[in-house]
Amino acid sequence: MKIVAEIPARAGSERVKNKNLRLLNGKPLISYAIEAAKSSILLTDIYVNSDSDEIGNYAKTRGVKYYKRPEYLGSNTATSDEYNYDFFINVKPDLLIQINPVCPFITGGDIDEIIQYYIDNQIDSLVTVRKEQFQAFCDGKAINFNIDEQLPRTQDISPILICAWPVCIWKRETFMKSFEDKGHAVFSGNLGFYPVSFLKSIKISYEDDFKLAEQLLSIK
Repeated sequence: MKIVAEIPARAGSERVKNKNLRLLNGKPLISYAIEAAKSSILLTDIYVNSDSDEIGNYAKTRGVKYYKRPEYLGSNTATSDEYNYDFFINVKPDLLIQINPVCPFITGGDIDEIIQYYIDNQIDSLVTVRKEQFQAFCDGKAINFNIDEQLPRTQDISPILICAWPVCIWKRETFMKSFEDKGHAVFSGNLGFYPVSFLKSIKISYEDDFKLAEQLLSIK
């Protein structure tokens, strides 16, 4: 089975400029995902998927492959469905393991455990989540308790699953069929969720996230 890691990293990040190559505790942010992928024992191949030769050339210096996506898939309107479909067509993995370059606390061991869980449970699509057990609202409506009843204890309510995205997995046939039929495929087929800790779920999206990650890495 061809199990391929894809680290998506476009050049035009908006909220944090050039974040994939920005130094985090002395190393480019993307290097954490690359190192995690390289330490996995289940991956067949590793690619950085980018529209940027600067990012791609850095990836090659770190011993992984560079897949240069079409220019239009590097825009801020391009979706993960679109660039993953393009990657499936051209690289043809059986399983696509997407490793988020802005989640620096994921390890190779984590990746292998998630892949093994995926295989053991015969899933088509897997999303990593953070499980939180507290009273939650969405659009002003309670989603896991009844506001017309006594407030339940947190230990008695159903946990919510927050999509964290450090690792996702898709099966080629299921993803491509869903995309071709519906135009989207992230949650295609038999969907599974894999809970990760708060630390593993940290995602660098804003300047404050960089500061938090710097502090945690310096402690480690």
